[in-house]
Order: sequence, then structure tokens, then C-alpha cells
Amino acid sequence: MLGKLIKHEFRATRRIMLPLIGGVLLLSVLAGLSIRGLDRIQNFGFLGVMYSLTLTAFFLALFALGVVALVLMIQRFYKNLLRDEGYLAMTLPVSVDEHIWAKLLVSFVWFAIVTLLSVAAMLIMLSIGTRMNFLRGLIGGEELRKILRETLRYIGGGNIAAFALECLVLLFLGSCATCLRCYASLAIGCSAANHKLAWSFLAFIGIGFVLSLLQNTISFGVLPNLDFSFVENSMESVETAVQLFHGAMWTGSALALIHCAIFYFVTRWFLKHRLNLA
Repeated sequence: MLGKLIKHEFRATRRIMLPLIGGVLLLSVLAGLSIRGLDRIQNFGFLGVMYSLTLTAFFLALFALGVVALVLMIQRFYKNLLRDEGYLAMTLPVSVDEHIWAKLLVSFVWFAIVTLLSVAAMLIMLSIGTRMNFLRGLIGGEELRKILRETLRYIGGGNIAAFALECLVLLFLGSCATCLRCYASLAIGCSAANHKLAWSFLAFIGIGFVLSLLQNTISFGVLPNLDFSFVENSMESVETAVQLFHGAMWTGSALALIHCAIFYFVTRWFLKHRLNLA
């Protein structure tokens, strides 16, 4: 059933996300043409204003795409599980865990698509704006090949592959933690009899306050007593610096995993025991 839920989520979200993605790609082409146009015009008149507005619209669209992806994933959780649709969703032969995982996995896929699309759109804009010279230089430039060779020689292919895996893990856990924090806030707030969204917002603020308090406690109570001289010493060696970076990435992933676990079980408990669809 998890696969069917994921399929349904993609069907419900792609109707909004795919047109936006197409619009961003179209704007990236227009933004590239605008860069070429600005380079050619002699006087900054009507055409200059239009070119500038097109560039502004492109960057605003990139930002809006990320915001829409986050808002849409939160809205899907709220409307599908905590509003009228919840009466149907909760009668399906599907566990609460499958509902949560379906929302999380689809959210992560869209976040990953938005991230990759943003990079691709920037490359398209710069490539068209510089008549493909930027892309040719990026792919076939001798300077880039030299940097890659030096990086492989000092760090090694295995470490680079490990860095890529660690970044992927951290991105997945970080996006899950962000979504689950919103899910937990909504689940807490919607357990109230009235003013559900107001209580959800207060729950979100309360969770942020608790996290900030814990962070400040660690920062001012624990960190000053630790000896960080090894960090400075490690920078003298590439091997130890690489190991330090690996440790930092896995530490960040562990912290994100702890956040995910806490928010997940809070969300699960409220959906199972305190769900109020009235």
C-alpha cells in the first residue's frame, strides 16, 4: 500500500509542481537571452527595463519554486490527514506510518528535483547569456581539469564518493527533519477543539524555542569546556582534515536523525491517539 500512497501523492503534487518547473526552465532561457540583450544595447531604455525585469522574474521564480514545494508538502499533510479527507484516509487499510512515510518520501523527491533544477536553470541562463562559452569552459576548461586532478590526487576518489554519499544522507535527513517538524506541529495543533491552525503555529514556535534552548545550553555549557586544538592541528594534514570533515558530516546527520525520530514519534502518537477531525 505504501507504493500506492506514493503514486497518489505524486499524482496530486505534480499537477502543481510540473507547470512551475516548466515555467522556471522557460524563464532560464529568457533570462539568458536577457543577459545577451543587456550586453548589446547602447541605451538603457524600454528594452533594458524588460531585460532587467525578466532576470528579476527568473530569480524570484527560483525562490518561489522552493517555497511552493515546501508549502505544498505541508498542505498535502494537513488536507489529506487532518481535514475532511482524513475521514477517508484513516479508514483505508493503511497504517499511520505508511501515511507519514509516503508524505516524507514524495517531499524529499520534490526537494531534490527543485535543488537540481535550480542548478540546471542557472547553468542554462549563464550558458545562453554567454553564447555557450560558460558551459564549454565549465566542461572542457583546462583549469577545471587541473583542479579535479589535484583534488583526486590529494583527497582520493573514495573520499569524494563518500562525501557525495554523506551529502545525500544529510540532505535526506535534513529535509525529513524539516517536514516532520511541520507535521508534528500540525498534528499537535489539530488535536485541539478549535483554532487548530493557530495552535499549530504556536506548537511550531514552541518546538523552535525548545530547540534553541537546547542549542544554547550545549553552546554555552558544553562547548567552552572542550579542547578544539585538534581542529587547528588537523588542518596541517590533508588526511586528518578529510577525516574531520567526515566526522562533521556524520555528526550533522546524527543530529538530524535525532530530530527526525523525535518529530516522527510525536506526529505518529498524535495521529494515532489524539486525532481530531471535527
